[in-house]
Amino acid sequence: MSDDDEELQLAIELSKKTFSEEQKLRSNDCDLIRFESPDESARQKKISIIKQIYERNGPHSSANPVHRPNYTVARTHSVTNPLPVFTPQPHNLLPSWEMSKSVPISPAPLAPPPIPPKPDQYKTSPMPMLINQGALPPPLFPRRNKNVPSPAQSPTLFPTSPVSSTPIRNSTPVSVLTGMHSMSPVHHFDASCSFSSESLPIQRSRHDQSAQYQPLTHLYVPYVMPNLNSSYGALLNGDLIDLSWNTLDESTNASLDEIRREFDPLFLSSFANSNEAMPSDDSHVSEIIEESQCMDDTKLQKQYEYPEQFLASLNLTPCLNAIESQLRNISQRRWVKCSKTPGSFIAPTVDYMTTEASSVKVVIYKDCGWNKQNHINKPLTFEIEETMDIVTAQAVSSFESSDLPEDKEYGLKIYGLNQFLSKDSQLGSNLYTGHCLLHGEDVKLELEALQSKSEEVREEVLNSWDKMKSLVRYSTVVDKEDVENTFTHLAAEMSAYEDAFNDGSTLKLSQTSQRVKQVVKLLCKCLHEIVPEKLFIEMQKYLAATTDAQLARCRNDFLREIRCFLTLYCKCTVSNYTLPPLKMHKKRQVEVLKNNDFLQIILNSVHSIPETWIRDYSEFYMSVDMYYGTQVLDGYSNKIAKTVKTDQFFSRIPLDLYVCNYYVFLEWYRDIASNGVHYGLATDGAKFHRNSVCDYPRETRIVVSISGTLHNKGQSQSNNLSDCEQDTVMLGYCSVPLYDENLFMRQGPLFLPLTLMKKHPILKPFGPYPYIKDARDPILLMSLKIWETDFYFPNVNIEMQCIPQDFASLDIETREYIMEMLENQDPSRLEQDDQTLLWQKRLHLTNQPEALPLVLSSLQDWSYEYVKSVYQILEEWAPLRPEIAVQLLLPQYPDERVRAYAVQSLAAGSTDFLYNTIPTFIEALRFELYEKSALAEFILELAMVSLDFTFEIYWQLQQRVDHCVVDDLPYAVRCQSLQKKIIDNHEYPNVKNDIKRQHDLLSELDSIQDELRSKSNESDAEKLHRLRSRLGQLDSQLLQHRVRLPICPAFDCTGVRIEECSIFNSNAKPLKIVFRGIHTNYSIIHKRDDDMRQDAFVMKMVNEMDRIWKTNGLDLRIITFRVMPVGYRRGMGELVLNCATLLEIQKEDGLRGVLNDEVLRKWLVKHNSDEFEYNKALENFIRSCAGWCIVTYVLGIGDRHNDNILFTKNGHVFHIDFGKYMGDWQMAAGFRRDRVPFVFTSEMFYVINGGKSSTQNYQQFIDYCCKAFNFLRRNKNTLTNLLRIMGCSDIAGINLDSIAFVEKNLMLDLTETDATIQFTELIQNSLKSTFVRLNFVAHTFAQFISSSSSFSKRDENKLSFVPELYNEKSDGRISKVTVLKYEKRFIPNKIYLYKIEVCRRSISVPSYIYRSFAEFDELHAKLRKRFPFFAVSLNVSSNMRSNVRAIAQKRMIDVQRFIIFLFQQVDEICHCDLVYTFFHSILRDNKCDTYIDTAELSPNCQIFLKMQYNSSKKVLNVFIGHVKNLALLQTGQPPDPYVKTYIRPEQQYYSKRKTQVVRATQHPTFNKELTYENIAASLLPSRVLEISIWNNGGILDNHKMYMVTIQLSKIVMLSEDRKSTRILEGWYQCDKYI
Repeated sequence: MSDDDEELQLAIELSKKTFSEEQKLRSNDCDLIRFESPDESARQKKISIIKQIYERNGPHSSANPVHRPNYTVARTHSVTNPLPVFTPQPHNLLPSWEMSKSVPISPAPLAPPPIPPKPDQYKTSPMPMLINQGALPPPLFPRRNKNVPSPAQSPTLFPTSPVSSTPIRNSTPVSVLTGMHSMSPVHHFDASCSFSSESLPIQRSRHDQSAQYQPLTHLYVPYVMPNLNSSYGALLNGDLIDLSWNTLDESTNASLDEIRREFDPLFLSSFANSNEAMPSDDSHVSEIIEESQCMDDTKLQKQYEYPEQFLASLNLTPCLNAIESQLRNISQRRWVKCSKTPGSFIAPTVDYMTTEASSVKVVIYKDCGWNKQNHINKPLTFEIEETMDIVTAQAVSSFESSDLPEDKEYGLKIYGLNQFLSKDSQLGSNLYTGHCLLHGEDVKLELEALQSKSEEVREEVLNSWDKMKSLVRYSTVVDKEDVENTFTHLAAEMSAYEDAFNDGSTLKLSQTSQRVKQVVKLLCKCLHEIVPEKLFIEMQKYLAATTDAQLARCRNDFLREIRCFLTLYCKCTVSNYTLPPLKMHKKRQVEVLKNNDFLQIILNSVHSIPETWIRDYSEFYMSVDMYYGTQVLDGYSNKIAKTVKTDQFFSRIPLDLYVCNYYVFLEWYRDIASNGVHYGLATDGAKFHRNSVCDYPRETRIVVSISGTLHNKGQSQSNNLSDCEQDTVMLGYCSVPLYDENLFMRQGPLFLPLTLMKKHPILKPFGPYPYIKDARDPILLMSLKIWETDFYFPNVNIEMQCIPQDFASLDIETREYIMEMLENQDPSRLEQDDQTLLWQKRLHLTNQPEALPLVLSSLQDWSYEYVKSVYQILEEWAPLRPEIAVQLLLPQYPDERVRAYAVQSLAAGSTDFLYNTIPTFIEALRFELYEKSALAEFILELAMVSLDFTFEIYWQLQQRVDHCVVDDLPYAVRCQSLQKKIIDNHEYPNVKNDIKRQHDLLSELDSIQDELRSKSNESDAEKLHRLRSRLGQLDSQLLQHRVRLPICPAFDCTGVRIEECSIFNSNAKPLKIVFRGIHTNYSIIHKRDDDMRQDAFVMKMVNEMDRIWKTNGLDLRIITFRVMPVGYRRGMGELVLNCATLLEIQKEDGLRGVLNDEVLRKWLVKHNSDEFEYNKALENFIRSCAGWCIVTYVLGIGDRHNDNILFTKNGHVFHIDFGKYMGDWQMAAGFRRDRVPFVFTSEMFYVINGGKSSTQNYQQFIDYCCKAFNFLRRNKNTLTNLLRIMGCSDIAGINLDSIAFVEKNLMLDLTETDATIQFTELIQNSLKSTFVRLNFVAHTFAQFISSSSSFSKRDENKLSFVPELYNEKSDGRISKVTVLKYEKRFIPNKIYLYKIEVCRRSISVPSYIYRSFAEFDELHAKLRKRFPFFAVSLNVSSNMRSNVRAIAQKRMIDVQRFIIFLFQQVDEICHCDLVYTFFHSILRDNKCDTYIDTAELSPNCQIFLKMQYNSSKKVLNVFIGHVKNLALLQTGQPPDPYVKTYIRPEQQYYSKRKTQVVRATQHPTFNKELTYENIAASLLPSRVLEISIWNNGGILDNHKMYMVTIQLSKIVMLSEDRKSTRILEGWYQCDKYI
């Protein structure tokens, strides 16, 4: 009998003898940490299994030697005895610095502290591995010299996993073997059946698309392109092989050793000699380390002698963290073509003219730097095409030369702002010019001498940038002091333990060993509660050593594991510390194209388990997928359920899963089958389209996801797969780039934080590298195979240029088909045949800029060889419009050179486009693979263009840092890092100081708002007093130090206009703050605890729509305003001046105003007394009302009541409060309040038409709506791309479902004519709906109930029909007033007005005004209220109708008497402001002669027609649009018209078509299309289209009113478009039918 057999027998006998004693000691153990399982019954069962194994092995049984790495480190003691085993044999396949995988059972409990050594006590053999009779042996990893198995030898692999993150649609699962049971994913693996290699099914073809990788969880991957993913039909569900299954013989253990050796260069085979030398622990290090940072071997040997010396050497060295090192390489590429002035504000410009006028008035002022006596202004007139340098020169020449120094350069800036107009821009292309004309103001500019940079520098210097604002604090960054203190503590406890070991004291050994465990637990607690299994095992070995040699060896192994654990943790966090390597090592660098091996991954374990996972889920499953952008490449998932283990310091999920390839698994199976060993397999076949490392694209990402089965669901007896899917919930995932930032393929172990699924199961296979940043995240330990060389992705060089082809050289059908795809502009709807066609014809499309996204989306393989073709066409492609280039920033296009090309195209946009697209650029940062990217460099360059861009980019980044720090920390860190990079590198020296003051201002406003909320018991007056008291303090601070407002940094805030500030009446208590500037004021609303990102996004969409309309020549005069979120649920918005809500307008008429259609028109008339001003206001109203109807419909903006629809005094309509949008309709008690597609009320209709009958203004309104709607349809990608980029933000209501909502509202499946017809119907439906009026009434009544003051907003000191007060000084003293006569007028209803002559002393020509008796009565009432002793009365009572001629004649006497009596009073009464306001001329007085009872219409009736003839389809479409100038009926009533059409000549009435009837109008709008089919082109020259307009007078009383005939030969003379269509349209004059 050998010595090993004797030792084994002694160990077995000793274990039996001491078992009861050990159990007793454990039951009385006072340790604070228990390493054994708390489940006593399970532990007893495992002990019985151990006994059976020992008894079965017998004295002659052989056992494997213990797995213990033998490091090449000098030891002071020789190895005399093997190490005793107190844990099951580890099967760690990772390097020594990683955690080992879990065995199927919990590790055996720790033995009590050892007794001083005796000669034969520890001659034991290691414990054999437990055998799982039903377990499947792990596969043998592939050898490169092996061939792919033949079809006859292909076994079927595992069934479809319950968990997968791969979003492949229309894929089918692979059928399992005949007779094999399909298992529920929550059931344990059943391998009862077995089969030999001869019974394996025939292998499928490598490109078989009938079976695909089948995801079974309902997982949503944003931006996924289903057609591309489904094209990978060769993908099947792979399997994660469970390496924790125990094997039956030594041959299978050898197979496991081969797998582990691929991942762990330090792995020692279980059959190897324990004394055999092992390689150095740093053999995996690929980076070059400087010698100064390395330790020599002499020091290393000395430090291993005592724990204090070794642990004292673990000094954390300061270094740049991974993110900072990447940001350091970001630089400007000089893409932006506009001039850069980093220290100035530059006004934005557009690439179109902001006005249709040919010239504009400009008023030039001198800035505040001039002497007060020189502050004069010069009005000048310029052409809008004039450049600003010429305007500046003329402005300088307009002033006297003595006032202007000659040695300075001058510039023009916006009046009241520090924003200069670019000298190389045109006057009409500046947005400020359009803004002034939009509001009816003069263009005011200031002339200022440009200062040098030295003069701009301020004296205030910021002491510390870090103190300026709070930064993101990482809860997992290595704390140098804590770690080193822990090491010191550990060294002391280890020394105490070794002293007790040398003394032989059992009690001291027990105490000191527990303290060592406590310190190690503390270290793991500091490092995210990660407990590497290898470290845990080495600690057990160290505490179980029995001899000096064992103690020294295990101490070195234990300390090395601590060192490697800390080193890896520092690399996987954003830590500024690292440990220098023990030895320098550099690998040979090889192109990845030479690596034909398979990608190999091991999932080891999950740590830092959330409590909710432990509480709610019983089993866990893993999935590994390979992504390129949103396109899936490969996929794997496991079947064996994993559970939470508590056998170490903290809870963990041991995985021990190995990513296995189909062919790899066949090799392993063939090997074991050839040895006569057969196991039951319950697996499905798996094969992949990509199975070699060299085939993966450069931007490939590894996505690992974890799912859990809810408690009490795993024991479900249902075998229905859909039931299992409902029980399995996606819990978290992580996404890792296959290549690092230096394009080296990742190797070795990784600690990866798992992103928790908190709201929706959305997996995002993009974004920054997942460094450990948050202590709340679970940590996955994953390892990639370690090769002997470093593989890098080579640079793609274009060896040959492509030759573009002529698109016209394609055949007609192909051209037409491609053009249809280009018009659709939707890559997600491309079929596989479409993708193939586009890629094949790519050289013919180089002159079609809009085709590039479609062509790139059609490429299915982005490996090295294929990207060459992509880069070739990029060099020859026509320049992209910036709007198209935005689409290439989506995650579907991850290629770095494609994204750089997109950035280059975006840089060509106007400054206004770039400025407004900054939020889009910032959001697209989340899709970038690395910190250093073309987009990040572009944003950095934009920040240096001007201070406008600097502050806008800063606050856009800041709001994302504050909002995403909880749910998307990696993205928040990326934004903050770029923000810091911009500020630190900025050329303007005072930028930090300015931003610090902005933060101080926001903090002060937040403090004021919090204080007001805390005083809930105070009255409104007390709160207002408190507000103004605090604002007084703020005003004094601003007087000392000016502040640039974040929402408008070009505005220098010098104080606060306290008397104009107030508190809005809402729960959030927003503040109205009016800031005082040098020349102007700036009013804002400041909100707290309200997510203003929604309003900001809607305004961004409105600005984009307005830009589309203006680019296409349609100016809808949209009022927009700035909204700036500045932090988490806080922000400020710009207040539009000179406006009122519809509710405030209706309040002027009291509670009944909400039911009065005339109230809005009266309000506009009151504020636009001049006829020219009113016509301009009416045009503003018609255009802006049409624009906002389109905006609110397309974006689905809800909660539209009369308190968030506003009107300016100039007639503009605009909306506010966008909390409900994208179909999120306002509900009240389960009732949907928003019942119309958009709000178009009878009040608005009344203003447009001047009454209740439709006019040509209403037709113009409909035309504006339909044109604007079709313009948006043509540019739908511009809108949807913004939604797609914002889809992954956490803004409420903005998700990928909103894209479908917008596309549905745009009616993309209709033609433009059909869309016009459909939208016209929507206008009519909105107008006729009563729900809007009911909604207004409900909201008005609620405001009336909650209002503490009088509901009516009438000013008792003003007249209701005149907006302002006038006096003797403004209008001239009245000398005589005479009532001339009374006249009947229609305004639009019948009313009797009294014509009054007013004579003034200073004016020789009298004026004539028209006033009604009701207005005289209002003047009388106001005078009586102001002057109670004014004793005169008006007889207003009447026993008959008051609005008749007789009553008007009778009241004329009373009016004359009242005027005579009035001017007999003292001057205080007869010449007061009320009297002069009453006799002031208003709009009615200037055009009263036009208000006659019968309208003089043009004798010519006209009709708008659009005729389209398609020769290929033989279809004639006749579109009936508007009809204007119809005559009244003989009864004086407007007709009820409709239109009939015929094609003449014809024998029968088959060609008769007619429209719907429009009631009671002389200007009907039909917008109806009539269709004639089977009309041959040869018949058109001989046919005439007859169109007649009829009046619907009832049954048998219809009569023809007008008729027009059109020769169809005119259509034949027109040329066809590419769709074989000829179009003839225009207005046609109709002849009156007699």
